This record gives sequence, structure tokens and C-alpha cells, in this order.
Amino acid sequence: MVDILFLGTGGGRFNLVRQLRGTGGFMLMGRHLNIHVDPGPGALLRLLQANRDPTKTDAIIVTHMHIDHVSDAPALVEAMSGFTFKHAGLLIAAASVLDGDKHGDKSISKYHQMLVKECAHFGPADKKTFEISRQPKSGSAPSSPANSFTLSGVPVKHDDKSGFGFVIEMDGVKIGYTSDTEYIPAIHNAAYAGVDVLIANNLKSAADGIPDHLHSGHLIQLLKAAKPKLCILSHMGMGLIQSGPEAEAARIESASGVKTIAGRDGYYYCTDRCGWFRPQKEKKGKGGQEEKAQSKLGE
Repeated sequence: MVDILFLGTGGGRFNLVRQLRGTGGFMLMGRHLNIHVDPGPGALLRLLQANRDPTKTDAIIVTHMHIDHVSDAPALVEAMSGFTFKHAGLLIAAASVLDGDKHGDKSISKYHQMLVKECAHFGPADKKTFEISRQPKSGSAPSSPANSFTLSGVPVKHDDKSGFGFVIEMDGVKIGYTSDTEYIPAIHNAAYAGVDVLIANNLKSAADGIPDHLHSGHLIQLLKAAKPKLCILSHMGMGLIQSGPEAEAARIESASGVKTIAGRDGYYYCTDRCGWFRPQKEKKGKGGQEEKAQSKLGE
């Protein structure tokens, strides 16, 4: 079981500034691990609004250096490292993010890189299993065996040449993420074949001559070939947002034969309960135990 909490489903520079849809990336919440992917502008605030504790983040993945994917990463590193008081957490990022681009610009400073327990360079040709061990609280029993997940990089066609998409395997679920890319049939059809969920950064409904991003026509081709169990649209541009993401998702589903839904800011999709849920504040359940309240979309 993995919950996918969307902290921003908007993309493109016009939406970035207007914030019609958020740009905070998404959180993968497994049985034991919380992984934040591409925390762009507003990620920290959106996380708090969803009643999630940013200090409970176990790992951050940044797929490329563009501001709408990385700007809040340093703040989240400070949270993940216990307000900078301990070396904790895992940071996985493209070389451009950690080392700088051809101009020498780094997206995450060396100071912040040194705060985490492990800082891992990752690229489109890489595959690695990461293990995360939590330190036991004072006076408690030793921590359980390390939690792990496997990350497989997927090449992209984008202007950050070190960027990557990925397939992550955790808690028995395979989730693909295209990141920002044009469609590369020879690579993407196989890389995302049969995943449980494909999160597609589908910026626009049709080709417009501007490169580096996915559009609905190519996404339909990808879904026909890869046949994921579910596709969730994210990183949607201003035009697609204004024309209606739900209608576009329905059109893609009809043309591809793959169940497709449009991501929604502030909601999470639960992979084993098949539905949208909105996080609510913790409340006391029976016996005084804290439990998460949640409401399914439409209820």
C-alpha cells in the first residue's frame, strides 16, 4: 500500500507564477517511509496544510534542476535533518542539482547536502535499492530492520540533460513517474510497462511546437503501449487547467483504454482503496489512539 499525496499538480511558467495549481510535487507515503518527489515552490506550506509533519520525511527525490521541481528542497532538507541538528534522511538528485550545471549553478547548496545522512547522485541509467534506518528513541528497543525501496532511472528528453524519470518499487507497488520529458517510444514504452500507477507530467493537451514536455497525444500512445493499471495526470499547464483536467483525463482514457484520472491538489490517491482522499487533522479514536480522519472525494 502506498498513498500518493499531491502537493501540486500544476506545471509551466505561467501557472508557476499564478499558482492556479500548486507546484509542490508529491509525497509517496508507504507503510514506513515518506518520500517527497520534486518539491517545488510551496511544497513545505502545502505539506503543512495537508497536516503532514515535514520532519517525518525520510527521503527527497529531485529529478532535475528546474525551480518548479526543487526550490523548496533545501527547506525540506532542514526539516528532514531535525531542524539541522542531526544528520538524517536521504537526498537523491540529478547531477545538475547537486554539482551544478554548465554555469556552475547548484539547486541545493553544499551546506544542505551535508545535513543529510546520505546524499546520492542519481541518473537515467541508474538502478539502486536504498535502505533507510531510523534511530531508536532514547530508552526504546533497537529499530526494526531497514526499510527499503528500489529506484530505476528512466531517460528523459528535456533541457536538463542529467534529469531522469523513474520507476519506484516499495511496499509491493510499482509507481512510474515521467518527470518532464518529451515522449521517447523506444525507451518509455518498456520502462513503464505494467506499472501499477504512472504519474505523467502532461503539460498540454496537444503539440504546440514547444519541446521538452509531454502532451496528451503522445501520452495516449505511451499508455496504449505500456498499459499501466492507472495513469494520473500532473504538472498540467495553464491551458489544460483552464480547459478542464477531468475532461482531458476522460478523453485520454477513452482513446488509450487505460484508466486515467487528473491529479488534485491537496488530495491523495490510495493504491489499495482506489479513490481520492483528503487528509484531515488527527483525531482521537477509540481507546485514545490517534487516527487519521479522511474523506473520500465527493462525500
